Amino acid sequence: MIVLDTSVISAFAEIGRFPLLKEILNRLSAKAIIPHTVEEEIIFPEAISALKTNGGWIGIEKAQDFEKYLFILHDGEAGVIALARKHSWIAALDDLDARKLAKKEHVKITGTLGLLKVGYELCPIKDKLELQKIINELRTAGFFMATDIIEGILDTKKKLYSPEIISHQIFP
Repeated sequence: MIVLDTSVISAFAEIGRFPLLKEILNRLSAKAIIPHTVEEEIIFPEAISALKTNGGWIGIEKAQDFEKYLFILHDGEAGVIALARKHSWIAALDDLDARKLAKKEHVKITGTLGLLKVGYELCPIKDKLELQKIINELRTAGFFMATDIIEGILDTKKKLYSPEIISHQIFP
């Protein structure tokens, strides 16, 4: 299970590649879930229609004890960490403070760029040209990406491993 934050959902939706997120998760054999705190933040129609309450593929669960993270995080990020921690699931977060806190709480993490890397490795993103195009689209949309992270993703090789092996490599 991967607990998605609003930033990850919004990044894929804003550049018109929301179906790619679903395909990447399918290739990982991972189900998507959000805490109720993220549900309240979703603004993109395709993401709203993807919620299970609307017949979609993203589950929703009430996050408990997320309030203890509100001293540093927004409701959505706090809910993602609380839910991932409770179930030992992977948290998909982009915010640096949220990622630091998740690591401190021993929560496995990824983010938009980590999911794109897996998307390239598992072939929903067919080649480096398409990967570069997606990265450029994110940059144009205002998504912050450090140059060394982009270079690392663009140096990625296609993999022929099972999703379990890739999961351990991508989400240490």
